[in-house]
Amino acid sequence: MEMDPDEETSYRLVKMYVEEISQRGEKRQMGLDTIINAYVYTLARLKKKKEEMGLVAPAVEKEEELLEEELSEADFESPGESEKDDLEGFDLFDSR
Repeated sequence: MEMDPDEETSYRLVKMYVEEISQRGEKRQMGLDTIINAYVYTLARLKKKKEEMGLVAPAVEKEEELLEEELSEADFESPGESEKDDLEGFDLFDSR
């Protein structure tokens, strides 16, 4: 049986949390309800993040398109001969 990616992630996060508490030897009482609540909470957070990303993604794509249009419309001129002469001999890394 294949698990939903969010469920799989939630399961692994809670498993890692429980293992870490066990390894540290903390005397914390953790019952089944606590573990189930941690799983459900993690799963809900993951789904909410996915929804938020779904709302943000179109806005980001639209902004990228606008920037691309602005760049394509920008008039970038090649430097004229006088500007080339001004830059001749210029060393960006010269520390003088």
